[in-house]
Amino acid sequence: RSAGGTRHCADPLWRAVWAANHQFKLADFSVSKAIRRSLQQLATNRKDRAESASPGFIRERRMSETAARQGNGCYHPGKRCNNISSRQTLSTHHYLECNPHRQTFRGDETPQKYQRLSTKEILNKHGFALAEGAKLGYGRYSKVCKALHIRTGRNIAIKIIDTRKVTQEYRKKFLPREIASWRILNHHNIVTLLAVFDEGSKVFLAMDLAENGDLVRADIHYRFNYFTAAVRYMHMRWIAHRDLKLENILLFADKSVKIADFGFCREVKSEADMSLTFCGSKAYSAPEILLGRAYPPFKADVWSLGVIAFVIVTNRMPFDERVSSNTIIVNAQQERSYHYPRNLMISEECQQTIDTMMTFDYENRPNIHEAMNLPWFDIMKPFRRPRNDNIHDTFKQPHY
Repeated sequence: RSAGGTRHCADPLWRAVWAANHQFKLADFSVSKAIRRSLQQLATNRKDRAESASPGFIRERRMSETAARQGNGCYHPGKRCNNISSRQTLSTHHYLECNPHRQTFRGDETPQKYQRLSTKEILNKHGFALAEGAKLGYGRYSKVCKALHIRTGRNIAIKIIDTRKVTQEYRKKFLPREIASWRILNHHNIVTLLAVFDEGSKVFLAMDLAENGDLVRADIHYRFNYFTAAVRYMHMRWIAHRDLKLENILLFADKSVKIADFGFCREVKSEADMSLTFCGSKAYSAPEILLGRAYPPFKADVWSLGVIAFVIVTNRMPFDERVSSNTIIVNAQQERSYHYPRNLMISEECQQTIDTMMTFDYENRPNIHEAMNLPWFDIMKPFRRPRNDNIHDTFKQPHY
C-alpha cells in the first residue's frame, strides 16, 4: 500500500478492476475479496515465473524427470518422493508438490479442490443467478448474459471477458480504459456500470439490462438528441467514445435509449489531443480515421453521430463498408455520394444538421456543443423521462 492507503499493482487491468470495486463498495457482491485474491495470485504467478527460469530450478526438474523415467520415484531437493499415482502425470505431480497454492490444472489430473469454477458457479458466488436463455450476445473476446441479482430480484446484464483470449494491447490498454472511464459516467442516457468483479482469467462487468435490444429506426428519431446529450456529457467529462454506432445504443423497456460498450473509449486531455488508434466500424468512421491519420476523437464522435442520424431518418447506410478499400469509402465521403429519399419528406433542417455533422474536414466539423445548436435539435419532439426513475436505488452510485 502507498502512504495514502491505495493498493498499487504493475498490471493496469487489475488496477482498474480494483479501483472500480473500491468505488462501488457493494457488500453483497463480495468483490473486495476476489480482487485481493487476484492481486495476490498475480504476484505469486510472477514469482513462480521468475523461479522457474532460474538455472537451479531447471536442473532440479531435469533430475526429477530422469528419476521418474527410471522408476525411482520423484526427486525433490533434500527429500525423495515416491507418490506419483497412475492417474497423475509427472508435471501435475510437480505442480501440486512444488506449487500447492496454484489453481491452474487440466482434465482428470486436477484434484477436485483445485477445479476451476464454471461461469454459473462464479456468478452464484457473487450473488447472481443466470437466467433462462441467458446468452444475449457475444463478441471476439467476450459474451453478454442475462442474470438475476438474487438479493433484489432485479434482471441485469453481465459482460464476461476472457482475458486469455484477448490481445496484450486490449488487456493492458483498452480494457482498463473501459473500466476506468465507464465507472465515472453517471447519466440517464448511458448504461450504468453496476459492479465489477473477477475470477481467475475472467472479468465480469454488471450493467443495466436493455430489454428491447439495440436501436432500430421505428419511432426513435425523436430520441436522437437524448443520446447526443449523453455524448456531450461524456465530452464534458473529457471522455471520447470512439465506437458510436446503432448497435451500441440500446432501447430499454421504458422506451429510453442509452449508450453502451465503452471498449474503445479514452480520456482526452484537451480539444487539440489527437488519437492514432483505428476504432469502430468502417461505415461509421470519420475519413481521417480511414486514412490512418492522427485524428481528434471528439470530432470523430460527431461524425459517427451524423451517420447514426442519417440511418435513423433514411433506414439505410450513407456509405457501403463492404468495399475492400478504405480509399473508396473516403472518396464517397468527400463527394457526399449519399442522398435523401424524396418520398420520406425529410426536412431541410434535418438534412442541414446531418450534412454539417458529416463535414469532411474535421477542422471545419462542429464539436458536440456546436452540433447540438444546429436547427434540427431545436425542432425535434421532446422525450419525457418517466417520473418514477429510481431504478438505481438498490445500487450505490458515485457522487460528484
